[in-house]
Amino acid sequence: MLKLIIRLAYIATMFVEALVITRIILLLINANTSNTFANWVLSMSDMFVQPFDGIVASNLQINSLVIPLTPVVALLFYIVAAFVLSELLKSFSRD
Repeated sequence: MLKLIIRLAYIATMFVEALVITRIILLLINANTSNTFANWVLSMSDMFVQPFDGIVASNLQINSLVIPLTPVVALLFYIVAAFVLSELLKSFSRD
C-alpha cells in the first residue's frame, strides 16, 4: 500500500514538473494569456509556483531575453522531490 502511495505521489510530482516547465516556456515566448490553454497552464501552475515567490528575484534579464526565476526555483524543488520519491520506490521494490 505504501508503495502505491509513493508511486502516486511520484506521478503527481512529474505532472507538476511538466506543468511548471510548460509555464516557463510560455513565459519565455511571451504567450498570449487570453489563449485558453496558456491561461489554464498559467493559472494551474500558479499554485505550485507561488510558495517560492520572493526567494529570488522574479526575473533575470539577459539582453532582450527575460527568464522567470521563480518557476525555475520551483522546478528545481520538484525535481529533487521526484528524485527522492523515485529512490523511495526503488528501495521498496527490493522487498
